[in-house]
Amino acid sequence: MKTALMQPYFFPYLGYFQLIHSVDEFVIFDQAQHIRRNWITRNRILSPHKETVYINIPVSKASRETKIKDIHIDNDFNWQEKIVQQLLYYKEAPNYIVVMKLLNEIFSVKFDFISQFNIFLLKETCSFLNIRTNITVLSEKFPEIVDANEADEWGIKVSQALNATTYINAIGGKEFYNQEKYNSNGLDIQFINPILNPYKQVNNHFVPALSIIDVMMFNNTREVMDMIEEYSFVK
Repeated sequence: MKTALMQPYFFPYLGYFQLIHSVDEFVIFDQAQHIRRNWITRNRILSPHKETVYINIPVSKASRETKIKDIHIDNDFNWQEKIVQQLLYYKEAPNYIVVMKLLNEIFSVKFDFISQFNIFLLKETCSFLNIRTNITVLSEKFPEIVDANEADEWGIKVSQALNATTYINAIGGKEFYNQEKYNSNGLDIQFINPILNPYKQVNNHFVPALSIIDVMMFNNTREVMDMIEEYSFVK
């Protein structure tokens, strides 16, 4: 059994969904400390004025020690409508209507916490794309796992709780993981290497690693799944 642990990102890029697809159970790491201005609250799309622009979800101020699961959405702002307006740039994209239907359905459900909303949008997007991986939440499924001595030990704890044999991590964290530590705990650890093939965007100028929204705007679900299935592993 393969598993992965990752923070709940806001409409993440294609590589995030490749990680979900590569495992049997994907665990949302909502117990991690929240870091301001990261992929929890924002992501990038195309813009008519710049190469890219951020879409954002506003959150209330919190101390540096606050966990992701305890971060409140600032619903005093009509952030959903702002994002919808930003996405008008895609109105000529082939899948604009069907993707906006999905997004409007997601935006219509109100949440108080950013983790709840991001988990919901991840599950809805996976369902839309026919990704069948089981998605669970660390604080809900394993409330007893509340801390780790070192950052790379969270994956060990989750893998052991699931009786997994292999832990998959994003390749960006490779230097922070001790492979011998995983092997000594009876686990194989691998790192997913995302393949981000270009696709036709506006004006035929390709900008890689944008939000999954961009990918879905220009590609149908079968084409998106073909992209999601293209990755490799390194040790």
